[in-house]
Amino acid sequence: MSFLIRLTEKLEDVGRLIASRGSHIAALEAFYSAHTGAVEPSPIGVFKDGFPKARPGLVSIVILTLNGAELLTSLFRSFRQHNSWPDIEFIVVDHGGDAETKRVLTEEKTHFTIRHLIPGRNFSFAFSCNRAAQLARGETLIFLNNDIEFTEDVIPGMVAAVQATGGLAGLKLWPISTEGKLAREPQIGIRFRWNLQQKWTVPYEVLPRAGDELRATHPAAMPSVTAAILACPRDRFLALGGFFEDYLYAYEDVDFDLKAACAGMKSVSLNHMSARHIVGATRFLRARWRRRKRWHRYNLAVFRKRCGYLCRRLAWAGLFGGEGFDWGRLPTVAVIGPGSGELPPPERHAVAFVREVKDGFFGCDLYGYDLVISRDPAFDFTRARNLSAMAVRIGLAQDAEGWETYADTYDLIVAETEELAASLASRLDRPVAVWRREDGWSGLFRRVARWVLDTHRVAIIGGAEEEQQRLAAALRRRGMSVRSERAEGYPSHLAIRDDFAIWLEPIEADNLPPDTCHIIAHKRADKAGWRGDIYAGGARDNFAAWLELLVQEVEDYHKQRMVGPIDAPLESVTLQDDSEASAFWGQKADPTEWLIAQP
Repeated sequence: MSFLIRLTEKLEDVGRLIASRGSHIAALEAFYSAHTGAVEPSPIGVFKDGFPKARPGLVSIVILTLNGAELLTSLFRSFRQHNSWPDIEFIVVDHGGDAETKRVLTEEKTHFTIRHLIPGRNFSFAFSCNRAAQLARGETLIFLNNDIEFTEDVIPGMVAAVQATGGLAGLKLWPISTEGKLAREPQIGIRFRWNLQQKWTVPYEVLPRAGDELRATHPAAMPSVTAAILACPRDRFLALGGFFEDYLYAYEDVDFDLKAACAGMKSVSLNHMSARHIVGATRFLRARWRRRKRWHRYNLAVFRKRCGYLCRRLAWAGLFGGEGFDWGRLPTVAVIGPGSGELPPPERHAVAFVREVKDGFFGCDLYGYDLVISRDPAFDFTRARNLSAMAVRIGLAQDAEGWETYADTYDLIVAETEELAASLASRLDRPVAVWRREDGWSGLFRRVARWVLDTHRVAIIGGAEEEQQRLAAALRRRGMSVRSERAEGYPSHLAIRDDFAIWLEPIEADNLPPDTCHIIAHKRADKAGWRGDIYAGGARDNFAAWLELLVQEVEDYHKQRMVGPIDAPLESVTLQDDSEASAFWGQKADPTEWLIAQP
């Protein structure tokens, strides 16, 4: 029977991929579109009234260029046509130092204050933007790609948003291909979603979807905004350490936006205004495919190590109403098994849809569901087809019978009364929440969001079965969600949700998730080859004392990751003359120089 269920699952997956032209993401989008029907635009995070008029002040616009005179010509021409902000300095970091770029900037100096900085060679985006920010004189910084074309007056609005929120301001962007073709839809910010194939929580550029009507036409808070055009207070940028300089033209903006969010700064996309963006005009035309692929793998590893743990928690909680990480859609709920009493009706702006799913001969199809509620404690999840590794499994207890045997297959167990919850918590030796009908779906989602944010997902890898069971029981008593795997089977498809992997035997697996904390919990004669993040050693004779130290390490790691990336502040610098830029750039090594130099 299990073979037939898995075969049916594979055939369904092939059918979805054929229908969506090979895209797993497109298949999910089609599922949500087909089942949610008309979606009312959500006003959450939308600034319908805009922002007060900006106070006067100097704005420093930072532009990097590498032999890009033609792009600069177009950028400045469009800026002259539309801009009304009078007090601007352009800081153009000229990585190429070519004569044609010098000619263009000399001509534009008749219209604008332009500081032409020549660092002497090519540097990364993060490295040169940070140096330019240190030298800037304005109170507001705007980082601007040289492949932007202005179609309206946007600087006053961006400055107003920064002054009003103290945070970051991006812009609606209309992508243009390098052949000049305008996209049919604009990009309105950056969101996060799961990539179940790559097994991580990935940022992506947002195209408006059903329910985004308000966000696509008004200033709106987004999880992140792109640095193709990004405004922020200069003092806050320097205090946060600017862009992390280990990146090479990818993820540095998302990393900084997350860092800023953890410091209390909102990211707002001004989607009532727009500009055009010639996507990848510099990167794609001047870097071969293999080189870009090498850069991408490198940047991805850096981002997941720094921000992957934080992204998974915040984005996952955001799906169920956690602040700041909207998904552009509402959660979907599947209900399994018989039960007494009706479930709460769907609530506007809370849940997309609730469906009862039957367990038939070929199991039950749970494709696309974010939350699965079982009223049957003995439901066999191996009979579920297409169940997402990130779907939250909830056991809805209406009485105390049967849960002791099957409780460990559920992420969260909820009861309908305080009395039942207390009784189950005692019998199961794990927390049990209360969910009453009058709490509604939003009440349940708040509990799920808290579970995501507060509960550690732990995989125990390898070791003897008795050792695994002892450690798992002890961690569950601490409120952690625990599962066990064999060393040769890790990472499995469930590894996408792991906060911690505790290794009870030597690590031999390749491609370990970098957004998971790997704990070495076995004795080693030599630590030189250790590949983990924490070394706990093998359980000593005093298991309780060893466990306390292990739990403390887990909590310390969690607290460190949840405050977001922390970088040393940047110093504000004044040069006597901008001709000294090359010497200033050379005072510090670019961490990506080795990668830039590779052909």
